[in-house]
This record gives sequence, C-alpha cells and structure tokens, in this order.
Amino acid sequence: MTIRIQRWEPENQLFWLTHGRRIALRNLWLSTGSLHLNFNIWMMWSMVVVNLPAVGFLLTSQQQFLLVSIPGLIGAIMRILYSWAWSWVGGGMWMALSTLFLLIPALGVAHVVQDIATPFPMLLFVAACCGIGGGASASHLPNISFFFPRSAKGFAMGINAGLGNLGVSVSQLVVALLISVNLFGWSGGEPQIWGQGGDVHAVWLQNAGYCWTPFIALMAIVCLLYAHDMPRLRLTPTDQLTAMKHPHTWAICLLYLSSYGTFLGLSAAFPLLSHALFPLHNALAYAFIGPMLCALLRPLGGWLGDHIGGGITTMISNVLMAIGTIGVLLAMPGAAGGGSFWLFLAMVQVIFIAAGIGNGSSYQLAPKVFMHEALQQAEARGESAQDAYVRGGRNGALAMNISSVGAAFGGFFIPKSFGSALSWFNSFVPAFALFFVFYVLSTLVAWLCYTRPGAEMRC
Repeated sequence: MTIRIQRWEPENQLFWLTHGRRIALRNLWLSTGSLHLNFNIWMMWSMVVVNLPAVGFLLTSQQQFLLVSIPGLIGAIMRILYSWAWSWVGGGMWMALSTLFLLIPALGVAHVVQDIATPFPMLLFVAACCGIGGGASASHLPNISFFFPRSAKGFAMGINAGLGNLGVSVSQLVVALLISVNLFGWSGGEPQIWGQGGDVHAVWLQNAGYCWTPFIALMAIVCLLYAHDMPRLRLTPTDQLTAMKHPHTWAICLLYLSSYGTFLGLSAAFPLLSHALFPLHNALAYAFIGPMLCALLRPLGGWLGDHIGGGITTMISNVLMAIGTIGVLLAMPGAAGGGSFWLFLAMVQVIFIAAGIGNGSSYQLAPKVFMHEALQQAEARGESAQDAYVRGGRNGALAMNISSVGAAFGGFFIPKSFGSALSWFNSFVPAFALFFVFYVLSTLVAWLCYTRPGAEMRC
C-alpha cells in the first residue's frame, strides 16, 4: 500500500535537504510516468480515427472531427472529479487507481476497431472512455506541487506536466508504427485491410489499445507500492466554488486555456486537419513532432516563469501563437488550390513551441499568486508563515484544479471548431481567425494582471 506522510515542511531547508527532497523526487517521477500513460491513452484515439475510413468504417468528415473532440470534452469533465477526489483518497493511492482505470479505454478501443459494423454511437462511447486519460492532470499536478518548496514548484510541475504531456507525441508516434505490425500474433486478433487509392496493406488497429496494457498494470502496481500520500486536504466542490469567486482564478484559467487548450486541441485535430488541407502529403509522419516539442518545452516555460516571471513569459508565448496563426492562414490553400504544406507545417510547430512554453509559465502562476497573496495577508494579520503556507498552498491547488478543468475543454473546442467551420463555411479560416482573436485577448490579460508596472500580482 502507499506510504502516508505525517509531517511535511518543504520550506524548512534542513528538512528538505535531509529528508524531503528524496521523497519529493520519487513521487515526481512516479507521477510523471503515470501521467505519461494517461496522455498516451487520451490521444491514441486521434491516430485511430484518421485510419477508420481506410479500413471500411463509413464516417463523414464531421463525424471524424466529432470523434476526436469527444475525448477532450470527457477529459475536461473527468477533471472536475479528479480535482478533488485525490485529496480524499490520497495522492499516491489515487495515482495508482487512476492509472488502473486506463485499462477500460485501452481494451475498449482494441475491441471496437476490429468490427467495421460497429455503430457510430458505440464509437462515440469508446471515444468518451478515452477521456478517462484526460482527468489525471487535475490530480497529479496539484498533488506534486505540495511536495516542493516555492522556489522549485514551477520547474517541478514543468517536469511533471511536460514529460507527462509527452505522452501525446509518444502515442501518435507509437500508434502509427505499431498498427502496421502483427504485434501479438493470433492472440491480438485478425488484421484489417487498409486501402487508399492504389495503396493496400494489412493493419492491426487493435494494437493502438493493446500495446499500453502491460505498462498500465505495471505502473499501477509500482505506484501502489512506492508512492506517498500527503496529509489529506479534503478539497470539496464547495471549496472549488469558493475559489471560482477569486478574479485571479479566472485570469489564470484563461491563460492556461490559451496554451494548454491549444496543445490538446491541435494535437487531436492535426492528423485530420492536415489530411483535409493537404491530402497529397503524408502529414501523419509529422504528427508527433509538434506535441513532442510542446511537451519538452513545458519545463523551460516553468523555469522561465521562476526566473524572469510567469506573466511576461506567458504574454510572449501568446504573441508567438498569434503570429503562428497568421502564418497558418497564409499557408492554407484557397478556393483555387495552392497553399504551402511546408509553411503550414512550420507555422503549426511555432504554435506548438509557444504553447509549450506558455503551458509551463501560466500554470505555475496559480501556486505563486495565491502563495504571495497568503503571505501578504499573513503579514497584515500577524499570522505565522506556516499558516500562510498551508492556506496559500490550498488556494493555489484549487486554482490549479479549476484552470486544469477549464483548459482541457480546448481539447474539445478546437477539433469541434474545425468540424463546424468546415460544415458551415466549407473552410477552416473562420476557426483560425477565432483562435487569433483569443490569443490577442490572452496577451492583454497577461499584461494587465501580471506584467505591467504596478500590477498587483506582478510575477
């Protein structure tokens, strides 16, 4: 069973150096491995869906975009539950249980893709099950933030989320490779015949689900044996509603939606989007690059937030995402055709890079802003620093929970926006124009709240 901690004082240097750092790092790496698997499962569906028509499933473009958007929607909803459940069960125990839950979508996907007669509602249900993997960030990151002192929170959460988010890129790369291999022999089921134009070959789409099952079982056992449970905070939905009344909660939520929502939504939609815009190019070979860059740069965003300020780093990242969006619009083919696939691919990478940096810098604002506020209040009220640390950590965790939930809706909104724009306007331009406006708005919020001279919480 997981190990319960009775005393935890990360701001005490003696405690941290002699005892705390070792435990914190162990839980950081366990959490990162578990979170990585959650993202593997959450995003594997996007690589499956793009192949379904080629093996015989009768799906419209609108239905495909809907299928890849549903995991984002359910993932966001799951985060509401995950954001307080871990504080009751214990961070380590919840880490093990939530990892074990991933067997449901892994086995579900492996089952339904083997029958082209599977009805569309069943495909929607399996897509929703993949959303289970989307809930984990709302429990892992707040839990890990309590293990580290203020000076290391940004980098620790950047490592946790960045390498965890790398599961998106790994999933897109691994699934693309493994579905072409008879990985499990007779026990893995019969192959499907993939055909597009003159290219016809066998694939095993069920490998997209089966390949994760041994890792899920192993990680769940390791977390159960070696992870630690912090003293229970008992966060409740009522606490979250209280935190939602604080204006900084909403400002941080907006900024995190801008970067993290972009990462999730664009990762899920890119295979379908690139195929629709440039059908003569095999964009699937490049699908993993953007999410990989985004995930790897998240720790850098956290580090920059620690050293030059979360507000300025987040503001710059939104400016870069707006510039990248303009570049995508310039690269897209028009009514008469044309367009540049390579410019499109390069500008998408710019958006991913900027989103990765913004992920780390915007998310670490929550614990810092609320800790800073708690210390200010403690000084005015004559409270101890320890009381302020507890209150600030709790409020920061609540704000991170709400931000995590809100930002995950980007995984639904962006693919759905592409599908709706294609249906209503027969073009993706209105969707990108909407994203550009949102990035400009986020830039202004970052400047007003956390960057401009005289900002109350400049950090």
